[in-house]
Amino acid sequence: MAVSEKAIEFLGNSLATGKSVPGQSLTNDPKQPYKWEQPPEFVNTKEASLYVFNVLTTPETVPNLLESVSNGVGVIDLASIILYSGFLEGKWNPDLMSLLMEPTMYMIMALAEKAEIDYVLESNEELNKQPTDGKENLQILNMGNNALKEIKNASINKINPQTIPVEIKQQIEQIELPKGLLEKQKQPDSLLSKEDK
Repeated sequence: MAVSEKAIEFLGNSLATGKSVPGQSLTNDPKQPYKWEQPPEFVNTKEASLYVFNVLTTPETVPNLLESVSNGVGVIDLASIILYSGFLEGKWNPDLMSLLMEPTMYMIMALAEKAEIDYVLESNEELNKQPTDGKENLQILNMGNNALKEIKNASINKINPQTIPVEIKQQIEQIELPKGLLEKQKQPDSLLSKEDK
């Protein structure tokens, strides 16, 4: 069987760019599989939700998570990152990862609300704004605010709070957030704002 020039070129480009050659995973040593190729650590949604909650509420994670939310990173994006990382670590399979999406989003939103931080579901919600003039700005702003409220209310109504175990809800209520991280820093007065004495 002859190998075409296109096939040789494709393999050469794949190797040069560091991409996997098609079928390469079938040649890996079966005694050393990737973590996601082994049986997952969690197979129960409740146990996996408790694990995700514990990860989200560790002292190292909470400030970073809340800072990301306050900087406009979408709740969907954060939940996806957390769950995909767990999949790569072999914590759950793709099916359980999909089932954990809603509870994880709910947990992130609950932590943000407890910290009194406004959140967005998707990161690109604020990027599509285009400047206009006067009355148009006010109309667009009002329409946008109303639409955002409707979307937020609709999304909150779609989330089923019963997907979160009662233990997690109780623990969210009991979490003590560090005060210094969420307080706005007082800006020093400008030299121009001081009154002459």
